[in-house]
Amino acid sequence: MGTAQRVFNVLAEWLDRRLEGRKRIVSGVVASLLVLTVVLLALDGIVPFPRPGEQPLYDSRGWSLMVRPPAPQDLAGSTSGPATSDAVGGSSSTAPPLSLMSWVVQPGDTIIGIAERLGMNPDTVSSLNRSNGRGVHNVVVGERILVPNQDGIKLAVRGNLDELCRQHDLDPSEVLAVNGRTRRDLAGTVILFFPGVQHEGYALSLSLGTAVTSPLGSWWQTSSYGRRADPFTGAASRHQGVDLAAPLGSAVRSVSDGTASVVAYNDVLGNYVMVRSPLNRTFVYGHMDRVFVSAGARIGQGDRIGTIGMTGKTTGPHLHFEVRENGVPVNPRLYLRGVR
Repeated sequence: MGTAQRVFNVLAEWLDRRLEGRKRIVSGVVASLLVLTVVLLALDGIVPFPRPGEQPLYDSRGWSLMVRPPAPQDLAGSTSGPATSDAVGGSSSTAPPLSLMSWVVQPGDTIIGIAERLGMNPDTVSSLNRSNGRGVHNVVVGERILVPNQDGIKLAVRGNLDELCRQHDLDPSEVLAVNGRTRRDLAGTVILFFPGVQHEGYALSLSLGTAVTSPLGSWWQTSSYGRRADPFTGAASRHQGVDLAAPLGSAVRSVSDGTASVVAYNDVLGNYVMVRSPLNRTFVYGHMDRVFVSAGARIGQGDRIGTIGMTGKTTGPHLHFEVRENGVPVNPRLYLRGVR
């Protein structure tokens, strides 16, 4: 006999005695209601939170607490960067020691969206997870995004801690205390968290993912960055950019502010333009039919610089698009939304 049945019988007998011979059906109904109440109360304790249809204001299941101070590798990323920073802010008040939590990326999450949801400055979260904004648009479900207990950004310190602190109105001893470091730890290049500091200008645009926009109104990708079979010979080759196909004559627009450093023609790229932007970023546009800019011209983000063509070595109308950092080609996916 099950537990619920035994409870039912006991309650029914007790009610029979209490009701002094009245119909058993009454006691059965009452006993059933009591058993149902017990079952519902028990289930209430095991139903997962939140219940279907409910949206909690704060759901801790996406969090993983790091109970230790951040280790150097937690803040380390690309150590490239200027000796002085394109950043503003800081505070003379004492900041608490830095602690980090990790947000587990769920479908639909973005770095900027995570920051806004948690009431953090997006520049802060981007700085800790995407050095110089590289890949700020790209997150993977299950990835752990570091979120600090205070706003600020990480900066590379190369023996210039005092100078950086003067720029941002911070006490060097406070920065060291926030990071759990001493001056003996500052040999070589060290990545430190500067509380209350935020990027500015082009560096801020990179951090927020707004420095680079699409070069075409619409396109489909026909070739990715990296190793591929040469479309003409079939031999293994390395592609230094991405190929974005669009109808012949479509407008090609500058993805970022900058200066046209090269406007030329060669047998591979055909008519091409190189636009040099701040912080040593250069963008290359190749295979264009018409070109509307000249070398040395100042170019704004979104300005039309040419049209889709088939000049140079190409199998069809498309734009060959490259991103270079300090002259070295990198995957455009780090900057251009939607590229694979």
